[in-house]
Amino acid sequence: MSKKVNLIKEINLNKVRSALLDVETATKSQLAEFTGLSVVTVNSLINTLMDTGEVLPDLVLHSASGRPAASFRYNSTFRLALMIYMHEYYGQDTVFYGVVNLRGEVIQRTQHAISNVNVDSFDNHIENLLAQFPAIKAICFGIPGAEVNQKIVISDYEEMREQSLSGHVSAKFHLPVLIENDINAAVMGYCHLNQIRSDECVIGLYFPDKYPPGAGIYLNGKVYKGRNGLAGEIKYFPFGVHWESFNYNSEEMEDVMFKTIKAFLCMYNPDRIVLYGANIRHRITEIIHERCLLPLEKMMLPEIITSADLNTDFEAGIKHSALSMIDTR
Repeated sequence: MSKKVNLIKEINLNKVRSALLDVETATKSQLAEFTGLSVVTVNSLINTLMDTGEVLPDLVLHSASGRPAASFRYNSTFRLALMIYMHEYYGQDTVFYGVVNLRGEVIQRTQHAISNVNVDSFDNHIENLLAQFPAIKAICFGIPGAEVNQKIVISDYEEMREQSLSGHVSAKFHLPVLIENDINAAVMGYCHLNQIRSDECVIGLYFPDKYPPGAGIYLNGKVYKGRNGLAGEIKYFPFGVHWESFNYNSEEMEDVMFKTIKAFLCMYNPDRIVLYGANIRHRITEIIHERCLLPLEKMMLPEIITSADLNTDFEAGIKHSALSMIDTR
């Protein structure tokens, strides 16, 4: 079979995959209508997908004419992704594991408190989950830090710095591994969950209780990560803050928040800012408005949203990235 014929077949297979994932169950005639392909072509494609177990038989439906017609459904567990993400959760460093199917459903979820995190700290859990779910085809991590050229250059966990998390896990388990920064993933998740338009700019700012802050920038329909993935490392803003000795009291933290927000207003003039942190005061928006004294500062102020629940948006962002690794459509 020529490359061109193979390409056409793969395109048509993707049309059938997409249709079945969208409608959950359909007959061959319905799939032909949904995809614009002939019933003969759909019949051949369905046979191919059933041979691999990617499509499964469903109910036999009866039409108005009384003729029974077999329906089919996509096997959403044909490929799975493992997402692993970690952050400060109710004051405790915690790692979350989730197995995701092709519909974006988390079919198993666990969490564990962690300390002294290293690149091999996840091996036992990964091994157990791979044994339980052999259809896992990719692993996506969300970490409070950044990996550049397979080396962690920034991390809240000192033992992980200068190590290769993706390299270690990929070599040990022979699967593709993706590393996402925590606040980048959270902003991605927030924009996905809230159907943010591609022409809007959203800034996510994360202020943990005991670690330096980070920022995520949603711009032109995607998270902007910079030349080597380090955009948003705001602990390096020249505010004169020494994070190694910072005491994280509310007054000093609010001053840092205000300066950080003002910097992003000047640089990006965003449509909205999301503030993440368990101990962010409910009055923070009012305080920011009070401190913006100049007319132009007030004009630049966008909608400011405070959220103590980083976890929901973080998981949504990591799940989105994990799905992109296994969805062949």
